[in-house]
Amino acid sequence: MKHLPSILILLLFLCRTIPAGAFVYLPGISSGSSDRIMTASDLPGISSSPLVKEKVNVNGTPLTLEIYQVKSPLDVIQRTIKNRFKPEQLEAGNDYVRAIFRKDKDLTERWLFVFAGEKRPVTAFKMELPGKIAMPVKWPSELPVLPSGCRPNMVMELPRLNAVYGSFDSNTGSGVQQLASYSARLASAGWYHAGAEHAPSIRGTGEIYFRNNPARQIMWIKFGEDGSGAFYLKKLKK
Repeated sequence: MKHLPSILILLLFLCRTIPAGAFVYLPGISSGSSDRIMTASDLPGISSSPLVKEKVNVNGTPLTLEIYQVKSPLDVIQRTIKNRFKPEQLEAGNDYVRAIFRKDKDLTERWLFVFAGEKRPVTAFKMELPGKIAMPVKWPSELPVLPSGCRPNMVMELPRLNAVYGSFDSNTGSGVQQLASYSARLASAGWYHAGAEHAPSIRGTGEIYFRNNPARQIMWIKFGEDGSGAFYLKKLKK
């Protein structure tokens, strides 16, 4: 399962923060001190080259995802970007910083920095995106069927990882109800849960599953409180 933890950090952020995708959303403009677009070498403590450089497909658009490690706290990263550059957007939370730079009329460069835990380097994701990305045409057949009343808003294919991700908007059911319902369906399809988040006493909204037939697979599912959510499935080598 090489690179699975880093990919899951990204997917957890996409699902939890902005259902349509953290890299796609672009409101507002923040000020800075330089018109030069930030490069990886401008950040203190960043790895000299990407730890992962993946070809991905987002809603049918081919893109490249780069993942770095940064040995600087989030507040230092945010301050560096704010003081030295002029992002089109700069946003921060308790466990993330996001910056978007305009490269030209139809292209933006987007950085997402995620706190990975105490005494661990920050994980940084970089991606260039066109101005608009179409909504997904179809839902991947590898993933569970969408909840009733939901529509897909992001489908990401990661060919080298043999994995696929899909997120969807909300419906009338809660995240707890959705997880309980899907756990029963997945069990009948040969999936085994890795934890007990789906148990009524815990009332969780996310769980990891695995199965060995017809192929070795691992799947992470996560629902929001409003019933929106995401699935990530990876086929494992024998």
